[in-house]
Amino acid sequence: MLAECPVDFHIHTCLSPCADDEMIPINILNMAKLMGTKILGICDHNSAANVEVMLQMAQDYEILVIPGMEVQSAEEVHVLCFFESLNDVLEWQEYVYNHLPPIKNDPRYFGYQWIVDGQGNILGEESRMLLASTSLTVEEISQKVSDLKGLLIPAHVDRRHHSIIGQLGFIPETVRIDAVEFSKAISEANFRKTFSDTNKYTLITSSDAHCLQEMVYQKTFFYVKSFNFKEVKMAFSGLEGRKVLIKD
Repeated sequence: MLAECPVDFHIHTCLSPCADDEMIPINILNMAKLMGTKILGICDHNSAANVEVMLQMAQDYEILVIPGMEVQSAEEVHVLCFFESLNDVLEWQEYVYNHLPPIKNDPRYFGYQWIVDGQGNILGEESRMLLASTSLTVEEISQKVSDLKGLLIPAHVDRRHHSIIGQLGFIPETVRIDAVEFSKAISEANFRKTFSDTNKYTLITSSDAHCLQEMVYQKTFFYVKSFNFKEVKMAFSGLEGRKVLIKD
């Protein structure tokens, strides 16, 4: 028996300098509970430093947290990368950190990059400038994510900036992707009409929440047997009845 499962694969914590300080684990999880969201993709910019605490806190909720990151490629493309385990995402984080430029963040201009505990108490501040582009191409990101058996989703592809179509003009056939995300600025019908080349991919739409209020955007639903990474992958692939559905 498949269960309908509301999901949001694009949530930022206060680690992302462009996110509000209110985006702490307990607030995110309580907002998700209020909205009935069952699966959350945590994907801060070029870092996963708040993923472990999100996983720990989620154990007290009926919510599956997928460890992830929103990576900015050398072409300035934003790509969502998700992994099954904390170890996998930390290995990925080390790989990304090794390809970030040696620039320190200036919170006066870009915002603070807080590492917090579950209640939002500040444990540290990431000094690397997380809004910078890595030296990794989209193809290199795709290959490494594949090696780690992760999921790759080009983010908000309908946008003119920081999207794979906006930056490259198309989705290269050499890039192995599991789904395509469109933003809340466009309906599914208009997206499919405007970006018809993406219709061959599984589509999702996400809140891209940088504040709690943005988490009310909830239109993507998974049909799965249980809440785990394997079922998520099966839904993206449409295997054995699992599927993804967008409700406008």
